[in-house]
Amino acid sequence: MTSGRFRFPTFSLITMGTLTLTASACGGGFSPGCSQCAPIEGRYTLELEQGTTPASCGGVTVELPEGPLEVSRQDSDVTAALDGLTLRGTLYPTNDFNLIGFRSVQTDGGTSGPESASLSGSYVPAVGDGGVPRLVGDWQGNFSSTSSGTTRRCSVTRPFTATRQ
Repeated sequence: MTSGRFRFPTFSLITMGTLTLTASACGGGFSPGCSQCAPIEGRYTLELEQGTTPASCGGVTVELPEGPLEVSRQDSDVTAALDGLTLRGTLYPTNDFNLIGFRSVQTDGGTSGPESASLSGSYVPAVGDGGVPRLVGDWQGNFSSTSSGTTRRCSVTRPFTATRQ
């Protein structure tokens, strides 16, 4: 029998609280999206920088995204698809963007890829003849694994570059 209450993973609430604090720390409040937006939409080849997996990820399956990154835009609202995860966010007048997405968590904790992920960075327009637009910034994935009724969680962050195909 259910109590009628929603049960949210604590980790997601912490992540959302961190994002809220980060957003409010960058200018003291809500920052509107762009009105004359850069042409960020397109298909990108994603490259994450090499790095070590944090020790807190011991016993947790960490699968980093391989791409491609598919980006679409409606005014300042940006949607992206990356390895089966849909991310949504905003493009700002400075060409900065933020995207976040959540995956439905299976009851056994057996998710493929991160439970949640975010991309934050900047759109860099093509420069000169033959130049190609890029996205640069940070990717963060939050992972979990459940074994014997115990859930382990960890977060992995990597700088990324995405080049429009």
